[in-house]
Amino acid sequence: MADLRRMEYFVAVAEELHFGRAATRLHISQPPLSMQIQRLEEEVGVELLRRTKRSVQLTAAGKVFLEEARATLRQARRATDLARRAARGDLGRLSIGVIDSALYGLVPPMVRRFTERYPDVEITVTERRIHEQLDLVARGALDLGFVHPPVERPELEAEAVHHEPFVLAVPEGHPLAGAQDVSLAQACAQPLIQPPRELNPVGHDSLLAICHQHGVYPNIVREASPKQTIIALVAAGLGASVLPEAVRHSGYPGVVYRPIEDGRFGITTSVVWARDALGPSARLFLDLVLQPPAGPPRHAASVHPPCGGAAP
Repeated sequence: MADLRRMEYFVAVAEELHFGRAATRLHISQPPLSMQIQRLEEEVGVELLRRTKRSVQLTAAGKVFLEEARATLRQARRATDLARRAARGDLGRLSIGVIDSALYGLVPPMVRRFTERYPDVEITVTERRIHEQLDLVARGALDLGFVHPPVERPELEAEAVHHEPFVLAVPEGHPLAGAQDVSLAQACAQPLIQPPRELNPVGHDSLLAICHQHGVYPNIVREASPKQTIIALVAAGLGASVLPEAVRHSGYPGVVYRPIEDGRFGITTSVVWARDALGPSARLFLDLVLQPPAGPPRHAASVHPPCGGAAP
């Protein structure tokens, strides 16, 4: 089978119909070019060029071979270009896992910015629980995950990328609906609808610990999941809920969100990735996530933030 270099030589001669001009175009001398064309014809088993002292002409076989050689060289150049782009990360596939709260405000702008910059990377975003994400990232089934810390897996790296306060979600017409903000004690005194502990034990226990530090105890009367369901139950008047501020963007009617006075009472979200298995596209996305609003990208580091901002 003819190699690509000889095909390039043949195409040059076939287009120039002159060995001297083809040699100049290829930046080689004429004798090695003639030798390579002869070897090509021997490999193919037919005469491709008819040579006389005055001219060089394509044979019928040469005309067919020219079109196929051009197509082969175009495909080879395309394959090389695609391989290089895949190695850089601006071509390929990227799978991202997210907790439900990250879908309301944190992750969509990141995905939009990345897609605008790298439109040929196919991104899949799926909502998954924290323990599922950690397992999938560790196995390589997810490239990146967005979870609440802590991440205590030696094979994984994590860095905090976002912190937001909690708010109290109440139905319209609730006595606190018109308040500018509410105290932690007022929030905890409401009949609360919160996610079950098994979804995020660290977050659930962190909520209880913060409340206990302030001498109050949350009045959890109902458990539900995901947060869209909780918001729907709040709108139906079945209770209130302490939720991340980003849920304001859910657009669910009949629900009012009020800040909780203690501004430290909030939730941290970290991006997590496999320590030794970060692909090129995932690295580009991670650079975007870790890059401050202005200035060069930061180097990713292994960080295990405190769990004081874990989700309820």
